[in-house]
Amino acid sequence: MNYYLFGYTDKGGYRDNNEDAVLIDREVFTEGTYEAAVRAPLVAAICDGVGGENAGELAAKHCLLHLSILDYDSSTDMERVVMNIHGKIKRKSVYEENAANMQTTLCALCIDEEGKGLCVNVGDSRMYRYVNGRIRQISIDQSYGNFLYEHGRVDKISKLSPEHRKAIVSSLGSTQNEPDIAQTPLVSEFGEEPDDMIIIVSDGVSDYVSLNEFEIGLGMDLPISDKLIAIAKLALINGSTDNVSILGVKPYIDDEELRALTDSGKFEETVNINDMLTENDPLSDILSIDLDEIIGKKAPEPEPEHHEIVSPEDIELEAHDLFMQAQASLSRLSQLFNDEEKDKK
Repeated sequence: MNYYLFGYTDKGGYRDNNEDAVLIDREVFTEGTYEAAVRAPLVAAICDGVGGENAGELAAKHCLLHLSILDYDSSTDMERVVMNIHGKIKRKSVYEENAANMQTTLCALCIDEEGKGLCVNVGDSRMYRYVNGRIRQISIDQSYGNFLYEHGRVDKISKLSPEHRKAIVSSLGSTQNEPDIAQTPLVSEFGEEPDDMIIIVSDGVSDYVSLNEFEIGLGMDLPISDKLIAIAKLALINGSTDNVSILGVKPYIDDEELRALTDSGKFEETVNINDMLTENDPLSDILSIDLDEIIGKKAPEPEPEHHEIVSPEDIELEAHDLFMQAQASLSRLSQLFNDEEKDKK
């Protein structure tokens, strides 16, 4: 199997520097875009320097530089590899000026020579899998909010303040705690479905783009590069004050399929997004969702004291709300692409 990889990273509109770093085909970059078409084995990753610590951007880049020289295969012990990198970051922080206790997250996709995929995660950068028009999160955020929830300290993470909810409890380079290196194999064969794709993002994207918006953006009939950049910039439009990074890995069979995934020439120079949305009708999947599924997604968690009865009117309102959310997301994406086209002229 062949793999097309595309990554984009930007400091955003509020930060003076970019503490994110992206790894594609042994190339580490901290600004702009990079793409590659490669065969397995491969490692692709995003690191996000921990905010509030010294030299987060140095820790992120240092981590990926070490990961970029790894000759990964099915026999590689990734826990040992990551722990070695953790130790090197700690040692470097002792000798680098203004780098004491520098830390970073890591979210990596490793594909071995047999095409088997593995998610390796430390911290709260995220990995998603998009298949059959739906997206689901593969990695688990190693955050204080999740820690309290999993240990039964809170029944809802949303009850916590943003500072407590988002504070990470595991990172590479920490001098106080060893990292929790989570490894999650891909359950089904990667690339079995035509739209199968892995998405890795920093929290500057995942905190500001909903799953519905991810699905709508990834479902648009555009080159992968355009879709991923649009999602990252949508995070900024939605209010992200962090660095934004996104990485996509898409299996493909031959050169003809690769051209279909990447060729911008199939579109007119000026893209009319509204016409494309009408033609491809990306709302159809949302509007055809079973009503019971809508209720399951949208209904609030029941309190122990009482049970809510869902009436037909409630069902209609839930469906209407979902439709309006989808329309708002599409409108933002359309405006984004129209702005991009204006900038090109």
